[in-house]
Amino acid sequence: MTVFNCYMKIAWKNIATIIMYFTIFTIVSLIMTSTYKDNENQFTGTRLNIGVVDKDKSQISENIISYLSKLHDVEVMKDDIKQLQEKMYYYEKDAIIQIPEGFSERCISGSSVINITQQPGKYDYIYLKSQINDFINRIVKYNCVGYSISESCKKALVINKSEVTLLNVNGNNGRIPVFAYMFRYFSYISITILGSVLGIIVCSFRKKEVKNRIAASAVPVKRQSAEALLAFIVIGICIWFSFLVVVFILHGKEMIGNINMPYYLLNSFTVMVLSLSIAFLIGIIAKKLYIVNMIITPVSLFMSFFGGTFVSLSVLNSTVRKVARFIPVFWYEKINDTLSNYAKLPQEVAKEVWYGIGIQMLFTLMFIAMALAVSRYQRQER
Repeated sequence: MTVFNCYMKIAWKNIATIIMYFTIFTIVSLIMTSTYKDNENQFTGTRLNIGVVDKDKSQISENIISYLSKLHDVEVMKDDIKQLQEKMYYYEKDAIIQIPEGFSERCISGSSVINITQQPGKYDYIYLKSQINDFINRIVKYNCVGYSISESCKKALVINKSEVTLLNVNGNNGRIPVFAYMFRYFSYISITILGSVLGIIVCSFRKKEVKNRIAASAVPVKRQSAEALLAFIVIGICIWFSFLVVVFILHGKEMIGNINMPYYLLNSFTVMVLSLSIAFLIGIIAKKLYIVNMIITPVSLFMSFFGGTFVSLSVLNSTVRKVARFIPVFWYEKINDTLSNYAKLPQEVAKEVWYGIGIQMLFTLMFIAMALAVSRYQRQER
């Protein structure tokens, strides 16, 4: 097992790189999963810290303050420019609203203007302005149909909350499993780690002096190839298994209860095998060790960006999606998204999953064939 042991020793020397990428992966995954942990709470109203200067002192202006107090943290302030500037300068207020004199009369005639001063670079005032305009429009409409100003204000103050119910179309109550976001990033981690580590190993074994020593050894060529293949498989499975351990530690309970978990495991294993073929090809192409990282970094980033790892496939436009079909990572991410959208896969959808896995395996065979062709060409060149 000389060749196998040599592969494993070189891999062990690069353990720092593996740990670094796994640490980055874990941190990024934790950030993303905490962001998307509860899909139902992604879009919630924001309470702003608002200061209001009421120069009108009318029934309408007082009701505007009452209305805003239900939605935001409101403080009625004096018309003191220095104090207002100080509140804004020290970010104690998100916005300052100034209701001018005569506002009530102009409001009924439809020519009301409220001055809003917001923090530079923030756009919450658009949301705030929309709320104020909506409230004023309701008062005007109620008044136009015969209600008094007092009655119009009372009716406008009634806020009807909308109840949102997620349709259980696919049996998952509209929720995406938290661990699915970690599986999304495995394609990038797998290609990067295996490409860097195994690419360097293959490149090291292709040095002229190393090849001559191996050729002069008593170990048959077939055994050398078998041991090299075994080392590839062992290293790949170790990376894959380490990934699963990290995910299980963080989301083990949810993973155990998910019916689609065998598909997740098969899909991640398939992309791991795909990564091995990419690493093999890069190791064959690279003539120097430092070239390996120069190749694998842009390749992994390109596949991840256009394949749907860093940018969700739903965000990509139709043209990019058509081009992305020629990127193997696209099929991995497509399967991952499909699995996350279903509590249990229907038969038709399961066929699509197997189709995507088959496409990844075809890409794997293509990369291996390319590597063998390049290797044969290099031998003939010499």
